[in-house]
Amino acid sequence: MEEGPEPQEWVERAAEEHHHGGHNHSQDAAAHSGEMTLSAITAAILAVLAAIGSLLSGHAVNQAILGQTKASDQWSYYQAKSTKEQLYEVGGKLIQALAPAQNSPGESHSASLRQFEEQKIRYEHEKDDIKKEAEHLEAESRHELHKHHQFALGIACFQVGIVLASVSILVRRRAIYYLSLVAGAGGLVWLAMGFLA
Repeated sequence: MEEGPEPQEWVERAAEEHHHGGHNHSQDAAAHSGEMTLSAITAAILAVLAAIGSLLSGHAVNQAILGQTKASDQWSYYQAKSTKEQLYEVGGKLIQALAPAQNSPGESHSASLRQFEEQKIRYEHEKDDIKKEAEHLEAESRHELHKHHQFALGIACFQVGIVLASVSILVRRRAIYYLSLVAGAGGLVWLAMGFLA
């Protein structure tokens, strides 16, 4: 039984055919080599842009988390002020309720009642400022999260572009290469929208 050619024979035969293929074959090979190089450079550029987008996306999501944490702290502070305000309000009502039952001068009850009312009003005003700050921090957090989504969509486009550029090398189709450029352009648009958001 006769065996097939050895692997080195296949390599030698392919090299010989390539060498004797003529001028047209070398022009085709040079053109394909140039296309492969262009596709590879495009994939590398898209990879760099994806890395930049990833850094921007990570920063934006970290800022969103930090802003939400600060907002939660402010809401806790707001709740503490609300509790104190309610305590002073209840204390004032107790003084009003107990004043007629006691046969003592009304002056001390009025002073105590005034102090409770002043403290209640003070906490009410402080609470309003804290609420505004908490709402502002929540709005900033939502804004950063929106930026993160824009950057993430840009990264996805760049990754699609990288895959298409790589596939265009393998299948030797210019249309796929052009699609990789379209995906890369889409990624740039999303990154720009993240910056402008």
